[in-house]
Amino acid sequence: MSGVIANVEPGAEAEREGVKSEPLVDAVLAELRQLGVPQEDVGSQADVATVRRYLAARHNNPQKAARLLAGTLKWRKEFKTDTLRIGEFDGRSLSSGRMYIAGNDPAGKSILVTRKRSDAFQAGEYDSYLRYLVFTLQTGERAMQGGQDKWVWLMDMKGYSRANSPPLGVSMATLRILADHFPERLHRCFFIDAPSIFSFLFNALWPFIDPVTRQKIVFIQTKDFAGQIEAVQAAGEDEAKREEALAAAGNKEDADAFVNYLRWYCAPYDEAAYRALLASVGWSE
Repeated sequence: MSGVIANVEPGAEAEREGVKSEPLVDAVLAELRQLGVPQEDVGSQADVATVRRYLAARHNNPQKAARLLAGTLKWRKEFKTDTLRIGEFDGRSLSSGRMYIAGNDPAGKSILVTRKRSDAFQAGEYDSYLRYLVFTLQTGERAMQGGQDKWVWLMDMKGYSRANSPPLGVSMATLRILADHFPERLHRCFFIDAPSIFSFLFNALWPFIDPVTRQKIVFIQTKDFAGQIEAVQAAGEDEAKREEALAAAGNKEDADAFVNYLRWYCAPYDEAAYRALLASVGWSE
């Protein structure tokens, strides 16, 4: 064997294991075999759920899904995702609260939080920034619960300015990583308190955002929810009052409403708690 996927009849292995064969998944695996993707890469990194996501990202076209997935498997090796460790990000990345997984919503989706006022991009940190991004995204994947496979992203844009705006090249690289290597992971993205100056960057990126992804983006101004936010913040460390305020603010009719995510928007970043979460999902120091 040359290290490529064995020449097995599509679906045969799944049938032997008692798993119902899925024609489109089998077609992707067959296409990966034709592309010469090493069998060990597919076996360890491309389970059925992953293949389904890549199919969804390419409108159930097996050839396009296979090319996208093959690109991800190649990128993971080049990016060396297997070398990511907590200790690599000791210092500003983990201490600032610039980007982190805040927990899970009631359904089990991971909550990803970015605070732009803590995220000033510094010269020379292009590679380290992207590695921390990938580390955070993979943490989000590991933290998903209840069979969920998506995250909700709270993008707190308060404090965004030209001074802390990343170069366009970094923003484009971020977009490519999300689209090409974490497809179908986004459930909803809230851009919160984005100032008008952000529109220049957003408009530059808009043509490169997939139409399906565009529908998942929501712009929020917290002034429209001032009463609910003030009530949650006023509760301070009183857990009972905090839960009462969150319950009063919630929207039971629309699970995706921003007010249902005030718990994580209002909560301050806790580095010690986040390090504990990182360890709990399997990251090593």
